[in-house]
Amino acid sequence: METALVCGAVVAVVVVVCVAEWRAHRRFRERFPPISDAEFLARCKPDTNPVVALKVRRIIADALSIEHERVHPDARLLADLDRC
Repeated sequence: METALVCGAVVAVVVVVCVAEWRAHRRFRERFPPISDAEFLARCKPDTNPVVALKVRRIIADALSIEHERVHPDARLLADLDRC
């Protein structure tokens, strides 16, 4: 009987964690919709080197395992992107 209770508790915890992660991922996707490279560059400061900006965008996306289209120039690295 104790084994069944422990298994049930473990399953409940796993479900709660999965639902929380799914909700966080959904909020991230809603907050940072995909944008093209052209739109990304248009949102950057005027004196930004486009080649460097796009390379940094892809490096950040690769490091965080997210689509590079979801990296926005106004995103805060730790506060926004790390929660995906």
